[in-house]
Parts: sequence; structure tokens; C-alpha cells
Amino acid sequence: MSLRGSSFSIHKSKARQFVSLSPLKISAAELPRELGTQYQTIDARIGDQKMTYNTEQGYWQSDGAVSAPINSRDMAKLEKTKRELEEDNDALRAKVEVLLEMLAEVTAEHEIRHRA
Repeated sequence: MSLRGSSFSIHKSKARQFVSLSPLKISAAELPRELGTQYQTIDARIGDQKMTYNTEQGYWQSDGAVSAPINSRDMAKLEKTKRELEEDNDALRAKVEVLLEMLAEVTAEHEIRHRA
């Protein structure tokens, strides 16, 4: 069966116009030409550490601490909250297990009734 002329044949689409998201009002094609290929930096903050991605070398490098460390009182509060959340998570997991077992039991009973 040939797909020529079929509505399922693949048609070549026109090239899309790239729209720049730059506030400089420079077109997407002109932006790398004006600012070079490395006009944006990639950085992330993880905890109190700031990391920057070195695009030329292909690795992350640490830029040091960005904020003051957490004091012991705040750390104790965070650990207490973490412990409570872990307990809640364990309770929810147990509830899900019970519900899954109940569902399996009801499904098995339903199958047995319909086969008999």
C-alpha cells in the first residue's frame, strides 16, 4: 500500500522564525553575533553554596558560601521537622500498602464470583 497522496504523508514545513527573549531587543540571530556565544552564565545555589557551570571546560565550580551558616537552634528545628515529615511519610506509605492489599483482595473476590 502506497502512502503517496495520503493524508498521513509527511509534508515539509517552513522554517520557523526564532524569537529572542532578550530584553535588549536584539533578534535571536544577532544576539550571539553581538554578545558572543557565551552571553549567559549558569549558576545554582544549593544550600549555602553557590555553584557556577563552566561552559568552556564542562564542569561545575564552587563560588563559595552565599549566606551565613544556620545556627544550632534553627538546625534543631529543621531536624525535628524532618523527623516529623519522615514519620508522616512512613504512616502514609503504610496506609497505601493497606489500601493496595484491600484492593487486591476485593479484585480477587470479584474475579472468583464472576467465574463461578
